[in-house]
Amino acid sequence: GSKGPAEAGGLIFMAAGDKALYDKVAGPLDVMGKAHFYLGEVGAGAKMKLIVNSVMGSMMASFAEGLCLTDKAGLDADVMLQVISLGAINAPMYAVKGPNMVNGKFPAAFPLKHQQKDMRLALALADELAQEMPVAAAANEMYKTARRKGKDDDDFSAVITALQ
Repeated sequence: GSKGPAEAGGLIFMAAGDKALYDKVAGPLDVMGKAHFYLGEVGAGAKMKLIVNSVMGSMMASFAEGLCLTDKAGLDADVMLQVISLGAINAPMYAVKGPNMVNGKFPAAFPLKHQQKDMRLALALADELAQEMPVAAAANEMYKTARRKGKDDDDFSAVITALQ
């Protein structure tokens, strides 16, 4: 999770390794977060985090494309945000990040450089496992472009600048 969920006790814990130790700390994890999962052997939690973050990064890159196309088409970005919020593709991330993206503001909750690192590592894991990930690979290129534009320490939603 990022800064907001941590402060609100809304973290999701992904643990791996010693199952007895996990069982021992399950109570405190219940208090500190909204969910926790035991994933098995050491390293499984890190892999799950990379996978989840690669999905999130791909979603944000696609959302950035939609916002840019909305602008180029002369449509109202606020209406686009409302339409998305009412449909099956609604995701809290869009409601939280969308208005700032429209206004070109990227206060960092999860820095873009960390999102790009997770994309890179997820792609390396996929390569190691012979799993194709063409969407994540394309999204990673957008994050790399945004990094070249100096957006490392901005929120990962600054990926939109790769298209502007």
